[in-house]
Amino acid sequence: MAYQNFRYLAADKILGIDYDIKNRYGTGTYLLHAAIHGGGIEPPTSQLADYCSGGGAWYSFEALNDLTAPGLLLPQTAFDEPFCVVNTGNSSRTVVWHGTADQREAEQVTYVSGADDVLASLIIQELNAAGFTTDRAPVGFGGDDPQNICNRNRLRAGVQLDLSLTLRKSLYAEGDLSTAATALPENRLPAFYAYGDAIRRACALVPLEDGTDEVPPVITQPRAPDDQAVSVTMRTPFAIDHSGGVAATTDEREQLLDRVHALVGTLPGERVMRSTYGVPTSAALFAINPEIANDQLQRAVRDAVAEFEPSAVVSAISADVNEAIGSVNVNVQVSRADVPGAERDNTRSVGVLVGGTVISTPE
Repeated sequence: MAYQNFRYLAADKILGIDYDIKNRYGTGTYLLHAAIHGGGIEPPTSQLADYCSGGGAWYSFEALNDLTAPGLLLPQTAFDEPFCVVNTGNSSRTVVWHGTADQREAEQVTYVSGADDVLASLIIQELNAAGFTTDRAPVGFGGDDPQNICNRNRLRAGVQLDLSLTLRKSLYAEGDLSTAATALPENRLPAFYAYGDAIRRACALVPLEDGTDEVPPVITQPRAPDDQAVSVTMRTPFAIDHSGGVAATTDEREQLLDRVHALVGTLPGERVMRSTYGVPTSAALFAINPEIANDQLQRAVRDAVAEFEPSAVVSAISADVNEAIGSVNVNVQVSRADVPGAERDNTRSVGVLVGGTVISTPE
C-alpha cells in the first residue's frame, strides 16, 4: 500500500512498532544529513547519514520491520513528516540519503542530484578521489524538483544521494543489509568509513549561509526578491492545515506566541529532560482567593518567560479561575523584544484543566 503523505501513513501504522523517527536538531547555521527511507526501507542510509553528521544535525525515518518496509516509502517530493520538515527548513545545507536498485548490473555507483550545485560538486570530487564512482542521477529520481525535501531548506537547494544496491552491499560484511546486521557497527567494512569520510570532507569544505556578505548563499532555484531564508516551525498547539498537512509557520511573531503558549500550557516536571520548564498554573486552583491566584500566576508567568523566552516582552497577564470545573484560563499579552515599538496586542489564551491537561481556548 502506497501512502500519499505522512498523515495517511501515521493513521495506518504505529510509531515504535512499524516505524521510528530519530531527529537531532542543529543550532545556528548548520548542515543536515537526513535519511527519509531509513531502517529497512533503503539500508543503510540511516547509518550513513548518522555517521556523516558527526553528531550534528541528523534525521532518520526508519522502518522497523524488513517485511513491511517497502510499503513505508514516501515520495521525496511529498515527504512531510513534521520533524523532518522543521529540521530541513531550518538547515542551511542539506544532504538527503537514498538507496536505489542497480541501474546497470552489479555497478557500484552514487547518483548525485539536487539544486545545491556547490555541495554536489564537492561530494563528487571527494568521492571520486576516494575511488568511488559517481554519476548524474536519472530525471526520475527527482533530486532537482523544488518540492523535494532536500531542496526545502533555507537556501532552497540541497543534495540527494542515491546509492546503488551493489555499492551499499559492499559496505557491510557479507553484503548483509538486514536491519539486524546494519544496526551493528562491527559489521561495517572499511569501505563504509572510506565512503563516509569522503562525504564528511566534502561537507567540511562547503560554506554555510550566515546572513552576511562574506559567504553569499548559493541559490539555484528561482526565488522572488523578497523571499528570504526563514525559520519554519510547527504550530502550537498541534494542528492540521488546509491542505491536510501539519500546520507550520514562518511568522516570527506567531512563533513567539506559540512558544509562550507551550510554556504556559506545560507544568514543571512534565518535560523529563527540562524539569523546570513550564508554569505551575494548576496551583492557582488552590489559592485562598482570586486575587492571590492572579498574583501568583502573574509572577510565575513572568519568571518563566524571562527564563525560557528572553526575546519576549510581557505587557499584560490575566487569569480566570473556574473552581467548579477545575480550570484556569491564562491570557498573556506578549511582543518581541528585538522589534522596537512592536505592537503589544498579541494575546494568546491558554486553558489548563486541573492535573495539567491543556484545553482549546479562542485566541
